[in-house]
Amino acid sequence: MLKATHNLLVPNWKEDVNVSNQFKHASVKGQVPFIELNGRQHADSNFIIEHLRSHFKLPIDGNLNSSERANLRAFSLLIEESFFRCLQYDFSINASWIGTDSGFLPYFTGAKKFIAKNLIPKKFQYSTKKTLNAQGYGRHSVNEIEDIAKKDLMALSTFLGEKPYFFGNQPSTLDAIAFGFLAVSIYVPRNLKEINQFIEKSTPNLMEFVKRMKEQFWPDWSEICEQLALNTEDIKK
Repeated sequence: MLKATHNLLVPNWKEDVNVSNQFKHASVKGQVPFIELNGRQHADSNFIIEHLRSHFKLPIDGNLNSSERANLRAFSLLIEESFFRCLQYDFSINASWIGTDSGFLPYFTGAKKFIAKNLIPKKFQYSTKKTLNAQGYGRHSVNEIEDIAKKDLMALSTFLGEKPYFFGNQPSTLDAIAFGFLAVSIYVPRNLKEINQFIEKSTPNLMEFVKRMKEQFWPDWSEICEQLALNTEDIKK
C-alpha cells in the first residue's frame, strides 16, 4: 500500500512535464511503479524520472541553480528516506483498513475478497514491520516516530513558505515527490492521527500545497480513485 507514495510520484511528475501515459497494474516483474518506453520496461521512481528527462529532453528542473539542486536532493531524501519510514511505521501498527470498504475490499469478489479481507492486511503489516526493523525506524517508539515526522514536515513547511511551489512559480521534481507522500499521509486512513493533526494546525501551507497540486494536476482525482484507473477518459469512451 505504501507503493502508493511512489505510484503517485511518477504519474504526478509526468503530469508536471506533460508526458502522456497509460496505466497498467504492474511490470512483467510485478514491480510498481514502472514505465515501458520503446518496448523496454524501467522500474524505480528515481530511475524512471531520470530516464524520461533524458529521453524526452525535458526542461523540468532546468531552471534551478546549483544551490537549488542541492536543496532538491536534500529534501527529496528527507521525504523518501525519513518521512516515508514514518508512513511505513504507521501501517506496521495496523493495516486492517485495507480489507474494509474504505480500502480495497469493494474491488474484489469471491475468494479474492476473502483473501483481501483476511490475509492481505496481515501479510502487508508483517512485511512492513519486518522491513522497518531491519532499516531501524521500526525500533523506535510511537512518540519518537511522531517527533521525527513532525520535524520532517516542519522542515518542508519552512522551505515552502508562501511560495506556490518549492522553488517558486514553476513545479519541480521536489513538488511531485512531496505531493506523492503528503497525499498518502493526508488521504489514506492513519493510525498515528497526531501527524495529520500537526499538518493541519502547524503546517497549513503543506495542506494547501497538496490541494493546489491535486486541483491543478489531478482534476479527475475522484474518478481515478473510484475506477482505479489513470485514464478515466478512455473508460468513458
